[in-house]
Amino acid sequence: MKRRQTLITLTIAAAAVAFILYVGLANWGGKAETVQASSIQLQELGSEQQVTVDFAEKPTVISLFTSWCTYCNEDAPKMSVLHEKYKDRLNLIGVNITNRDKLSEVRSYVERHNLSYPILLDRDGSVYSQYGGSGFPALYFVNTAGEVTDAIIGSTDLETLDGHFARLANAP
Repeated sequence: MKRRQTLITLTIAAAAVAFILYVGLANWGGKAETVQASSIQLQELGSEQQVTVDFAEKPTVISLFTSWCTYCNEDAPKMSVLHEKYKDRLNLIGVNITNRDKLSEVRSYVERHNLSYPILLDRDGSVYSQYGGSGFPALYFVNTAGEVTDAIIGSTDLETLDGHFARLANAP
């Protein structure tokens, strides 16, 4: 009887792990449904000024990150390359989840990766929550109508990122 209980428990545990892996992998780097982007008004790093992101100006990529995230550190050089390549056709806005980070570390991160695009500070995590709060790094691709047309949660290669940036930059 005890052996049967153990076998049943192990089977249930294995099924739960398989389900969690299936759901996690199915959403890894997946696309988001087209939804309206939440407005963003945050303080810019190195300034007391509040910045409002204007989605109507140009298509915009929102990059949610923390300085301690390994994958964010892997993707930061890629973001810098893509910013230089697409800066005339789209906006790239970094949003640091400051309530999960240290401001001194954010400054070091920006300097270390030579980031030249605006970095905004989500001090209370509200923007992260509004955009789903499902992992780091998180990229949201927003068209000029303010619709989130695509998303990437987690790290990916430069070629894939470039394809997403190009689609947004070339969208009507």
